Amino acid sequence: MRTLYADWEAAAQSCVAQLRMEAARCPEDPRLAKLVGELSTRDAQFAKWWADHRVAARTVGTKILDHPVVGELVLEWDMLTAHTDPDQHLTVWTAAPGSPTHERLRILASWAVEQKLPASSSLA
Repeated sequence: MRTLYADWEAAAQSCVAQLRMEAARCPEDPRLAKLVGELSTRDAQFAKWWADHRVAARTVGTKILDHPVVGELVLEWDMLTAHTDPDQHLTVWTAAPGSPTHERLRILASWAVEQKLPASSSLA
């Protein structure tokens, strides 16, 4: 997973800050407290970042991925929240039309289809 993110450390710090926001929203959640405790004891970086007390909302952002097949993907993301159930979220990742990432995603989609074809099949 770490190799997928071009700047894994920044992405991980952002996730920790978002987790802290969720912990502030649900301070009595025993599963969340257990998760934070386990991560804090198993990963020194997580413990350090958690101790920073940084908080971030999950709303919009940019992720830069280093995909092993097509290379760098710069993706914008938006978090959509259901009005009827604020615990339900949908994250939408997009690439600007005409951008190198947009073209790489098209290539990746074609590559993925080819990977699913049985070795003995032909397109003729």
